[in-house]
Amino acid sequence: MSDEAVLPSHLDGLPILRSDEEMEEIQRRMSLLVGEVARESAALEYYLRQLMTCLIDSKYAEVVAAGLGAHELIDTCTALVKINQEITEAQRTECRSKLATLKPLLARRNHLVHGMWSPERVPETEPLPSAARALVSKRRTAAASIEISYEEAETLAYELNRAGSGVFDWICRSLLVQLRREQVTEPPEEVNGGGV
Repeated sequence: MSDEAVLPSHLDGLPILRSDEEMEEIQRRMSLLVGEVARESAALEYYLRQLMTCLIDSKYAEVVAAGLGAHELIDTCTALVKINQEITEAQRTECRSKLATLKPLLARRNHLVHGMWSPERVPETEPLPSAARALVSKRRTAAASIEISYEEAETLAYELNRAGSGVFDWICRSLLVQLRREQVTEPPEEVNGGGV
């Protein structure tokens, strides 16, 4: 077997790729950006759960919010903010405005995190690519190839961070008492099997 890589027939005629080291660097950079976006979106979901917990007047609210996905959290929080009697109209408007910006960010996040990534094929003589392509699929549609630049991914991580921080800041300014409300997250010992 030869040391030369044999390209599949559908890749014939494409330019020669970079060295293994350069390709590893490109892959590493993509992985770091995907990881950063995933980390920031996880923090945003955590803050949305905190928001939902604060908006529900119950010591069991944390259990109710547990496990909900980001879109469910946004929709539920939007409904709760609309009827919550513990906030002012100005606070209601501000929170709804923050919540309204989140779904587009999460749609971009889904493309980045759930896409099958591959670096742009660039000849050795050209600069390292500034973008990568992702094969993304939505329910009941064929997969589509999209390009996302590294700068876009960095911006998305930053925007997710700002959105999450904004939600938490709003909670601290508007629902600090509710944020400190004791939550019941563990069953009583009798139910656990640890009772007498």
